[in-house]
Amino acid sequence: MTNRFSKLLQHFLTSYIMGECNYSVNTKASYSTTFYLLLVFLKKEKNINPNKIEIELITKDLIIQFLDWLETQRHVSIRTRNQRLAAIKSFYKYVQVNEPDLLDTCLNILSIKNKKVPNKMISYFSEEEMKLMINYLNEEKNLKLLTMICVLYESASRVSEFISIKLDDLNLNENATITLHGKGNKTRIIPISKELAMLINKYLEDSYINYGDDYLFYSNQKKKYSRFGINYIINQLVEKLHLIYPNYFNGNYHPHSIRHTKATHLYNNSTPLLYIKDFLGHSTITSTEIYAKPDMKKERQEILKNAQELDVKNKYSKDKKEALDDWLKKNM
Repeated sequence: MTNRFSKLLQHFLTSYIMGECNYSVNTKASYSTTFYLLLVFLKKEKNINPNKIEIELITKDLIIQFLDWLETQRHVSIRTRNQRLAAIKSFYKYVQVNEPDLLDTCLNILSIKNKKVPNKMISYFSEEEMKLMINYLNEEKNLKLLTMICVLYESASRVSEFISIKLDDLNLNENATITLHGKGNKTRIIPISKELAMLINKYLEDSYINYGDDYLFYSNQKKKYSRFGINYIINQLVEKLHLIYPNYFNGNYHPHSIRHTKATHLYNNSTPLLYIKDFLGHSTITSTEIYAKPDMKKERQEILKNAQELDVKNKYSKDKKEALDDWLKKNM
């Protein structure tokens, strides 16, 4: 890369987003990946070497082609496509301020719209399933996993927040809390029950931690958990529970499902969305509105309770019923 594109991108990914904007390391990594993929696209699809890229070369049409390539060739989701676009737009907002002569180019790229994301059903455990899970872990005397699940549920933490909890983040006194370090280096203090505080204390007594960084939970290899590791643990647990309780645990679960579970249970028990927003650490209420949907089981019970039974006895003779059946089959 040469000229302005190289210099602008380097300054954007280092001094600007980490220094002036104070974005998290994860955000920087995501942005860096976006521009790495853009360079791969230009080389592979347009035969343009990185050292030949000029800022004027990258147009609105080229960015749209890049986004389409991500979807069709790399099979990313629409959400990921939109995340890549957000990183590109952030860069061009920076460029328009620092390079006024490129204002038109920047405005054209900034006008690219996000692709509409299909509505997606959130995955969460019912209250009965959470009780079954806790009871199972109690019976198995799996103190560590029981504590992990209870912390995930009561704190409704993101997996990245959960695996980063350190001993210094715990306050296990009378008004017990856990401090979570979330997106954008934001912290929030989550109140936890006395029961969970007692459980954590028991877990700490049974498993002395002194592996260097003093995280609350470590893997069997005495290392900090990864997102993949937590996902594997949850999947293994759910598979066991489904075998024991075939009528339960039929969803497509993942670690974030426990966060969804807590938020859904709060909403179903009449907690205002604004409180849930702050509890989850959402920046806007829009992100929290996905939980503003009725509990399907409760909704079904209400519908059945209020519905009137249809009495069709003696309304049709046998011939009329057969004729009706034939008509229905033809019009299916």
